Amino acid sequence: MPDFLRWLLNAAKSGKVLPPGEFLWSPAKHFLFRRCPRAWFFRHYLAQGGWSELSSDPAMHAYLLKYLQTVDSWMSSAAEDSLAGALLDILPLSGEGRAAALTEAFQLRVSAHIIQAREDLEHEEYFTDPKRTSFLELFYATGEYRSVSELLSVVRNRFTDFFRSWEDSGIAEELAEADPLSWRLPPEYRIFPFAGQQISLRPWIYAVHRRTVTAWTVRFAFSAVEESRTYPTSEEECGLPERVFAAWCAEKYPEFEVRVRKIFLTPDGWIDRTELPVPVSEDFVVLSANEMLRLVNQPGGLQAEKIPRLENPENCRLCRFRNLCETQPAPPREEDDAQN
Repeated sequence: MPDFLRWLLNAAKSGKVLPPGEFLWSPAKHFLFRRCPRAWFFRHYLAQGGWSELSSDPAMHAYLLKYLQTVDSWMSSAAEDSLAGALLDILPLSGEGRAAALTEAFQLRVSAHIIQAREDLEHEEYFTDPKRTSFLELFYATGEYRSVSELLSVVRNRFTDFFRSWEDSGIAEELAEADPLSWRLPPEYRIFPFAGQQISLRPWIYAVHRRTVTAWTVRFAFSAVEESRTYPTSEEECGLPERVFAAWCAEKYPEFEVRVRKIFLTPDGWIDRTELPVPVSEDFVVLSANEMLRLVNQPGGLQAEKIPRLENPENCRLCRFRNLCETQPAPPREEDDAQN
């Protein structure tokens, strides 16, 4: 068996050692760990190797749940992926028609995502391939959507509203006017050293022009069921993904100004704002990473039974791993110890 496969399958077994140098830090990991260390463990450790039929049942279960998305997160990903693809589509074009061509390509790519989602959901493809489209709201029957068709109807209506605002905003014209050679587009993830850690940076849509880095994000924020939502409790946590991106830019493009254009579609309408993020501090990353590493490096290895469940049932209700968590061992609660 190849060493890589052996490590993955070994990591999928609770309590086993992890591959050397495997630890990566990211803003998403920080927020998930702060929200619930058990959910962090299930997603980033137990789920490793869960794609293999040779792995344990809990690992395969964690792997399935890991890829559940909320409607908001799926729409956000579909929008950014489609915008990046549309910018590539118009690279060969020139002249006044580029803006209209960008919007058309953007809409066509979003439509392709919706069509693929419908096929995946109707045939429940995610049970055999968890990377196919799946929604937390349907999986857990949260009550927001009664069926696949109702969910996709809502998705189409929200994208219709999005593109109506998009066409009125002038953003397509602004993007089309940019030098095509200035764009840096997904899908690549980047790993870069910072504060003695390896940092995982998600794909960004951005352009580099005249000593300025301009990035674009698109977010949908409608659902009450958003298990990844963790509100910042410090100045460092506000805009953390953007601050980490700014830290990477500070190394890649020294002394360049970093701008992040953030577009939101919410129940209150379209929000468009530009931020100038300050790079995240090394101290913040070190403290956050050390909290995780204390669990990773504890004697006996990282195991579910060493990580307590949360006391707040509301957080558990919104978690994608809740039905797995209920079946996995956990330390006794303090009130249980007191009663005994």
